[in-house]
Amino acid sequence: MPFPPGDMVAAFGRHLHFKSLEQALLDRHPEVADQVRFDDTSRLMHLKVTLSAGRSVALAQVRMGFSTVWCVMGPELDSEPSVWPQDTPDEVLVDALHAVASARITGRAVSSPWRWNESEPSDMTELADLLDSRGMRVRRVAAGNRYFASGPRHAAKLDIAGRDDGCFVEADFPDAFVRVSLKPALGWLVDVHVTEVEAWGRVDLGWNLWGRTLPGPGVPRADASVAEIVDVLGRGLKAWDLEVSVGSAGRDVPDWLDGLDVDPDELVEDSAPVDGRGSLGPRQLTDSVLDQLTSYGFGDLEEGDAETPIRSQAFHIEWHNRAKNLATSEVQRLNGLAAAAGDQIPKRLILITTAGISRPAADFADMAKAFVFCVDPTTGRLMGLNSRAREVRLPDTDPAGQNPEPW
Repeated sequence: MPFPPGDMVAAFGRHLHFKSLEQALLDRHPEVADQVRFDDTSRLMHLKVTLSAGRSVALAQVRMGFSTVWCVMGPELDSEPSVWPQDTPDEVLVDALHAVASARITGRAVSSPWRWNESEPSDMTELADLLDSRGMRVRRVAAGNRYFASGPRHAAKLDIAGRDDGCFVEADFPDAFVRVSLKPALGWLVDVHVTEVEAWGRVDLGWNLWGRTLPGPGVPRADASVAEIVDVLGRGLKAWDLEVSVGSAGRDVPDWLDGLDVDPDELVEDSAPVDGRGSLGPRQLTDSVLDQLTSYGFGDLEEGDAETPIRSQAFHIEWHNRAKNLATSEVQRLNGLAAAAGDQIPKRLILITTAGISRPAADFADMAKAFVFCVDPTTGRLMGLNSRAREVRLPDTDPAGQNPEPW
């Protein structure tokens, strides 16, 4: 007897999986038992909860680009799907389906955390709930589930939030687009995309919370509650001490940005090489690095002299201009120099290199709470080489491009 073809075996496996999902839905939510249907006759196998007038909420596996994901789809053609990874536990999938269906049946909003495509309450879902209660449009919440659908419905794309982005909430404010992040090493960060200048800036949370600028980026989770972060956000764009990096020279800066730290004449992107080899001069390179580190939230940096180009009370800045990648022994040595540079307490290391770094050296840098950046000598742009340095970067997404067409 010939063995069945692979596609037939795969279809039978999907059928069995959907049957187990159906049973899980019946077991966990018996109140909708009369409305549960499993449809394996159509081209798209799906489990649904029927509503009225032929409408339903469905759970199905769909293709988005090169990936297969789970989607919970509402009855409206333009409703935004709830997207989940393929390895999501069955109980989470059927609970997500039930949450959307129950909201349609009762005429209420989808309950939190399911309305944010999350299976468990968290700081991020609490933050999203509070922002929503204040009338802000919450666009995305990334905590346990980091999958999102974007683009037109007929050609949906899958967006997956990167781990270096931490957990975050993105929301529309009256005059800005805001991302509030909670990152493993840094804690709270608030980044703002100002539409008028098409640029990201970082809110000085220390100043807004306590009236003092912190030496490094981020506020530890234990030092600020979700409610305190929401109170800061409620003050609005004009009240924030915002670091804005404008993306192109010559851009008109709105009048209301007067007084904010915006200098369109000192830009990394527009820095021109000053020698025949295509590299920036020492002063330009220092200015570029200092500008970027300040925009990231390093609050006590200042321009130094030829021997110490950038000075700080809390950090020791080392420049590494060699072709060989950094090894653990070198990072340990430089970290020791940083510690010894402190008068009363050890300083922490910020290392600027033109080379790369080994994985063990990057791990040690994280353990030592150091920041290691690679600088491009032709542009002055910084790139994080260890996880702490990657966490400080500003978002690189264009909010206007997340959903080119409404769902």
